[in-house]
Amino acid sequence: MYEEFFTIGDVSKSTNIPISTLRYYDKVGLLSPALKNDDTNYRYYSPKQIFVLKVINHMRNLGFSIDYIKSHFENMNYTHTLELFQKVLSETQLEIEKLKSIEKELIESHDKFKENFQLEQKIGNPFIENSLNIKGIIYGESTHNSKELSKVLKLINSFEGKNNLHPELRGFKTSFKSWKKNRYSKDYLFAHMKEENINISIIIPEGKYACVYGKGVFEEHEIVENLLKWITANNYTAKHEFYITFTDLLMFKSKKDFLYLLRIPIM
Repeated sequence: MYEEFFTIGDVSKSTNIPISTLRYYDKVGLLSPALKNDDTNYRYYSPKQIFVLKVINHMRNLGFSIDYIKSHFENMNYTHTLELFQKVLSETQLEIEKLKSIEKELIESHDKFKENFQLEQKIGNPFIENSLNIKGIIYGESTHNSKELSKVLKLINSFEGKNNLHPELRGFKTSFKSWKKNRYSKDYLFAHMKEENINISIIIPEGKYACVYGKGVFEEHEIVENLLKWITANNYTAKHEFYITFTDLLMFKSKKDFLYLLRIPIM
């Protein structure tokens, strides 16, 4: 009797479906072997079931769930199966859009890390930059210590989150008058957003700047003083303020890894 049927091993080889998957199909009621030997507990499949398994395999490759495939075989009419295909197509299109979004974020994160890696090679080497107006949002509250700064940053994060804003550049402006009184003073914080219609205020004015990349807690280093000396040595005159900008705090493990750009406007 069993000569007309195939063992689970034979079926697995002919369909490229693992034995474990065939047993799973049996367990969930998708497709059970046509015969079962109670003495040996062997499972046997009919020739027709080989074809059914190939259909199942094809539908699984197309993204159909077990429940959808069971529904297809239970109803077996064009209208019902067409509806199943339309559902799977809609679900697949949503998944594609989700994957595209993830791909975009991965590319952006990759580019940011690559950019920061390249910028690290420039740390400590001053250069001159002619900048056009950089626009964004100015958060006008000044801060004078880390506690005040942390409080303002929380308010800023809350504001950006509620308004679904995505900062591409953050930073702050400090006058040399404030700096000399308290190295931890910031006159105001600012951000340039991806959403261009939000970027109304000028956060960094057009002009010539002496610039240098730094790493770590800039208040604890002499980077401002060193750049001022470089400005004087190169026959420039510094104006009365400076700007610190950075891209994304999430990219840094700790304060010592913090990468930033110091800009001092010059004449």
